[in-house]
Amino acid sequence: MELELMVGAAEQCITPPLGTGLAGYFHNRPATAVHDDIFAKALVIERDDTTVVLIACDLICISPQMGQLARAAVEERTGIPGWSVMISANHIHTGPEVRKSRVAPRNEEWFATVPGLVADAVEKAVAAKRPARAFCGRTHEEGLAFNRRFRLPDSSETFGTAGGTAVGSAGPTDPELQAIAFAGEDDAPFAIVSNYSLHIDVMGGTEISSDYPGVMTEVLRGVYGEGLIHLFLNGACGNINHVKYIGETHVPRKGPIKSRQIGRALAGAVMNVVEKAEPSASTDLAVASEIVPIPFYPVNDRVKAMLAAAKGRKEPKSSDTYFIKRIEAYELDGKSADVEVQVVRIGDAAVVAVPGEYFVEWGLEIKKWSPMPHTLVSELSNSWFGYIPTWEALERGGYEATPIMSSQLAPGAGQHMADAAFRLIRKLA
Repeated sequence: MELELMVGAAEQCITPPLGTGLAGYFHNRPATAVHDDIFAKALVIERDDTTVVLIACDLICISPQMGQLARAAVEERTGIPGWSVMISANHIHTGPEVRKSRVAPRNEEWFATVPGLVADAVEKAVAAKRPARAFCGRTHEEGLAFNRRFRLPDSSETFGTAGGTAVGSAGPTDPELQAIAFAGEDDAPFAIVSNYSLHIDVMGGTEISSDYPGVMTEVLRGVYGEGLIHLFLNGACGNINHVKYIGETHVPRKGPIKSRQIGRALAGAVMNVVEKAEPSASTDLAVASEIVPIPFYPVNDRVKAMLAAAKGRKEPKSSDTYFIKRIEAYELDGKSADVEVQVVRIGDAAVVAVPGEYFVEWGLEIKKWSPMPHTLVSELSNSWFGYIPTWEALERGGYEATPIMSSQLAPGAGQHMADAAFRLIRKLA
């Protein structure tokens, strides 16, 4: 089989200075040390007149501003059009804040450098292009990911087991781990894209870290060489955590030991896929996007009642304080967002990019209806609109379904995104 693709991969360190606020919690955590560096990793793929770029960043999300600036920087520096670039965040909670007006202040001096650093990674990937073929595969991996929403006796739902009062888990997981490896004539992988649905909030603490994807990279490089570039694209995991809420385990629930356990196990699964994968039967390369107008969450009677309840608590939690602040400063009532859904086709695989913390049910729906042999869903890509819950979750409540604070878009957003993905995949297939 001929090597019909030209593929280059590279990475660029984006670690911020100590003291930078770490994202993901309802209290500010200035970084006190660097456990391990964080990176922007770029994969450039060419075939004939088509070029696509996949970028994976060790960040909490891709803010709208960052997505626009990074794409523009890549286009200016390389000539590759921004619309053919997919930039994703893997959702680490031990990296810098990239959004404004959050609990942790954004380090503006560091943030201003990020688009250029992302473009650096792409430039290096362009310079490293070589003839290659793609190998696609999947495996089943259970025991590491758990649905974090639970049903309560009154039919409402909550994050976690609520002190043991929960009746049972309120949703599924997606046990499918997928990988696309790129190799030259010797079939030795020099770049791997992996995809699995699991929230990245394992390390905790105040040290900068790439968490379990960094462990995965370390393990994979031990097998395939230090030059390997590994891009981890987080799947639809808005309601999926690493914690085994029901039952006991001797492994700590959080921290370096748990991160190492997950990273090593997933790296082993990736190697299992790569070693058994066959070359992609197709060498087609294409990219397409659809802009979906979706209203922002309205300040309705439900939101007003929640606001009154938060203000009325004698001992408000940090999340209550933040909710009040968000609602009182909210300026998007009655407005709509232009939500981009993007699909990149790489041979037998379709990579679907959605801009939020997508619930696993939506990812499973996209995969169910996809005609492609392999469909990877990459959440937190190109922009960010908070959690994207199911209709049922929005009705039954819980942290991820908290209007405006967690769920920024109106009910139905997840379905509109899935429908757009449905149309785009079929168009490219």
